[in-house]
Amino acid sequence: MRHLSEIKKTVLCVLTGALAATSLIVVPLAGASTSPDKAAASGAVARAQEVVAVPVPVTKGIQTLVRLLPELSARHVVYVGDVDGPGVSGAKVSFALSAAEANKAVDGAIFDSATGNLLKLELAPKAATKPAFPTEQQAQARAQAFVAGLAASGSTYQAREVTNAGGKLTVRLVRKVNNVALDDAYDNFVNFDAAGRIIAFETFDGRLYEKINPATLPSAQRVLSPAQALTQWKASRPLELVYLLPEQDQPNRTEAQLAYIVKGGIIANEHTGSAVDATSGKKLAAPDKLPQILNVTGTGEKWTAQTEKEARNLLRILFKLETARLPMTILEEKHDNGEAVRYFIWGHFQKDATDQDKKYQIGQFPEGVSKAEGQHIMLVTDAKTGQMQQFIYRQANEPGAAAKTDKNRDRKTVEMLLKRLVLSGSNQLRVTDIGDEKYTSLALDPLLGNVPVYRIGQSEEAGMYTVKVNSWTGKIEEVSINRPENVVYPASSKAIKEQAAMDRLLGVLPLELNYIHQRDAQTNAITFKLGYDLSFRQTRSHCFCGANAKIDTTVYVDALTGQTIIKE
Repeated sequence: MRHLSEIKKTVLCVLTGALAATSLIVVPLAGASTSPDKAAASGAVARAQEVVAVPVPVTKGIQTLVRLLPELSARHVVYVGDVDGPGVSGAKVSFALSAAEANKAVDGAIFDSATGNLLKLELAPKAATKPAFPTEQQAQARAQAFVAGLAASGSTYQAREVTNAGGKLTVRLVRKVNNVALDDAYDNFVNFDAAGRIIAFETFDGRLYEKINPATLPSAQRVLSPAQALTQWKASRPLELVYLLPEQDQPNRTEAQLAYIVKGGIIANEHTGSAVDATSGKKLAAPDKLPQILNVTGTGEKWTAQTEKEARNLLRILFKLETARLPMTILEEKHDNGEAVRYFIWGHFQKDATDQDKKYQIGQFPEGVSKAEGQHIMLVTDAKTGQMQQFIYRQANEPGAAAKTDKNRDRKTVEMLLKRLVLSGSNQLRVTDIGDEKYTSLALDPLLGNVPVYRIGQSEEAGMYTVKVNSWTGKIEEVSINRPENVVYPASSKAIKEQAAMDRLLGVLPLELNYIHQRDAQTNAITFKLGYDLSFRQTRSHCFCGANAKIDTTVYVDALTGQTIIKE
């Protein structure tokens, strides 16, 4: 959570304890460059000319907050001005302990500029030699009363789980209409410190104050009973047994974890991938596509390069590329996790390109480069072991869009390459086609005893092996290997049964009747339908600027211990 003091803009402030007034008056802080004499001589004039009033809606919002938290009535109000996101935009007000500390205030709140609705509150916790946190029931009751005091629109929020971490108690509140939970990501959060004070509140995007007409939502009178929904949910086989590899390889050997994950993800659009329609009992997610399976017999060859000679030989043998006539650059880069990679880069670049720039300028050729010299090649290896991690090839003056494509040829090219990359012996790979008209691009993940192997954090468009072929030229342009060298896999026979995994998951996140909103792609109109879904609240922060994860490990069941893991 960003601290309120980190996102303030132009500071306007005043000192007042008169919170019952219909509006507050504020003046700017004196500029640091003003001399004391000038400030004393012109202070009254400046105050008369620069007086700024707190917007009336914000004043009313402050009054509402003070009624709920009387301790703020003795504070001096500092009007900071407009702040902008993320997630919360509005007018910021700080609460100073005294006039002398007006410009040091760390306690504050953000209000909707137009309505005065409280969007965010953040107060410094008080130290307590003997922590006096409220009980779970007390925290839920007080949090629910606090939120009810804010929402004049009639929205109903039900207090749910209480967590104690980082020296504060957090209550999550879920929005309900007609006594049915809404599926959205707009839960409210109220925090308590060790002294039992409410110190923080957050409602994402101001949804606490959104008015919903219960009459516009479908009736919950003719839905499946919870028992019927449970039967349908289990029959849909919502879980899949997989091996999970950590995001980073471990020093000597990488240990795989057996886990049951939710097919389609725990967060899939407006519902989890396991949700069922509350009327028909059918899964709400699109039907699972049968994955393509590729059988490859590996030659067991090792592809490593630590020197220039070894790098040139690797390219010649594996990719049939000659590099003797191309200038070469070798770079080494260390990562924060202690790993180091080595870049071997060949080709002609722009005159002003530094060696460090070249790995970002693959495919950007200088003007007038000849066909023979119009090649960029980059080979990336582990600096310690020399193991190949990535290969990228680009050529200038390639055929245009009218070039003939041959997807069958490309597929055979990929299979021939994989034989030399995979482990020795029989290998099964699950194939995802991520290509388009110009490129045949395949992401491939191993299957071990019919159990797929995935790396946590792996993107949708990547696999343990990812190969991209230019369908206009038939040349391999990219290869990525994200497979650990030494992996220890627990026997899949040790996993608890799928039925037991479902029972363990439901014990932590039981099915709950939800209003699920679905948005029309053309009109953007929202319609609601009823569905039974796992009672997990979608609260993860999402970055919509990057690729989606191939598998969602926000919630999964450890297949050896039966423990349900929840990460938000």
